[in-house]
Amino acid sequence: MNAEERVDCAVVGGGPGGMMLAYLLARAGARVTLLESHGDFNRRFRGDSLAPAVLDYLHTLGLAEEMLAELPHTVAGTFSWQAGGRVYTLADYRRASRRHPYYALIPQARFLPFLAGKASAYPGFELRLRARVSGLLRDGAGRVEGVCHTGEDGQGRLRARLVVAADGRNSRLRPLGGFTARELGAYLDVLWFAVPRDPVGDPPLSGLRLFSASGTILAVLNQETHWQLGHLIPAGSFPRLRERGAAPIADAFARQLPWLGGRLAALTDVNQLTLLPVRITAVDTWYRPGLLLIGDAAHVISPVGGNGINLAIADAAETANRILPHLRGAPAALDAACHEVERARRPATDREQRGQRRAERGARAYLEAGDARPPLALRLLGRVPGLAVLNGRRNAALIRVPPPRPEILLPGP
Repeated sequence: MNAEERVDCAVVGGGPGGMMLAYLLARAGARVTLLESHGDFNRRFRGDSLAPAVLDYLHTLGLAEEMLAELPHTVAGTFSWQAGGRVYTLADYRRASRRHPYYALIPQARFLPFLAGKASAYPGFELRLRARVSGLLRDGAGRVEGVCHTGEDGQGRLRARLVVAADGRNSRLRPLGGFTARELGAYLDVLWFAVPRDPVGDPPLSGLRLFSASGTILAVLNQETHWQLGHLIPAGSFPRLRERGAAPIADAFARQLPWLGGRLAALTDVNQLTLLPVRITAVDTWYRPGLLLIGDAAHVISPVGGNGINLAIADAAETANRILPHLRGAPAALDAACHEVERARRPATDREQRGQRRAERGARAYLEAGDARPPLALRLLGRVPGLAVLNGRRNAALIRVPPPRPEILLPGP
């Protein structure tokens, strides 16, 4: 590793937003280095639901068909809530896209290496794993012009015309850049647990279904070799649950998902559960000179609805379109382009976060009331003909991915 290197763009964080941005920039001929602090992409309990608009965008890039053919996945044409043996369809996506009328659930441990492999075909792309950013480089006027990082080869300095922070909800670059995340209020936390999947005897669930009974809400995600089980709880209530032990949680899964059988016997200790404190946050601005935040680094999205990954990819698509003409130009033009990214993307993000807060408030009230039925609004939505289709179209419309610039679509290697 050289002591100091120069690229057009340094992307920090190898999640969906960062990986997609690096791929798009490299495909258009830019020099881009992606710094990922982990040694691989195999992190548990990450969002994996790709929306119809994102699948259509991947089709435009020539990636969707190969991805869906090569990577194990499930598809969900509806989002539903099951209670008391009845299934309420809350959103129907089967008319949201002519080509991809469904959500595709693909584990990030599969999706991210797929994108990285595609990006590696372009000479301007470099991926560095186990590369941790330790500081920002600035010029005499305070403009960010790169990062200091450590890795397997020691310390290095990477100078870039633009640094993009795509390093997630616990972003390291956000405080380094002088940004402060503002909590918008969250009402739920999620406890995750995994059990092996029986591909023969288990039902063909995709993951876009909630199960409820007697004031409990459970989520079940198909992860190819295992089920990812989510137990939704009121925010901040985990210490009380910990005192009761793992048995009540295992019993809740057993009552609503009896087909899991003896596999739940493995859940004997609350320390086996992974607590995801749900957060919904925003920053006042996504940009400082030389540094742009995207994805959860800019706007933490609740797992409710599973759209964090889709909003991050939409951020990446918008960012690539806006900055490509200015990456090698005057800094002022690049600054203006970054402000345009926020102007274009913030309204959709704000709408999604408002909707998530409403949904979480309703779910928390349901949990605390102990009702065996879904909330009234959801029952009405599931019963009135046509509302689920309209809701599916409305939800899908929130995920708008701009078409790629012509230089991104030029034939590559």
